[in-house]
Amino acid sequence: MSFVLQKHQLHVVEAVSAYQAKIIEIEADIRLRAMSNDTSVEELRLLHRLKDECSAILYRFEGLNEGFKALTGDIGIAAE
Repeated sequence: MSFVLQKHQLHVVEAVSAYQAKIIEIEADIRLRAMSNDTSVEELRLLHRLKDECSAILYRFEGLNEGFKALTGDIGIAAE
């Protein structure tokens, strides 16, 4: 595998991990804010929209990751 592809595959694997962590964090914030007495509906809607946007980006990066795996093999375990 070329160094260029390996470098970009590593970036994609890192992005997948980062977006997975971000979505977990947003979900926790949504639950926390939903239990609060001073949370507005707009705030919850915005947090849900943020989660949806991050999920869409994660989905695209996961697709790229699958493309890299098909072409070059899985480096996910080696990258961690």
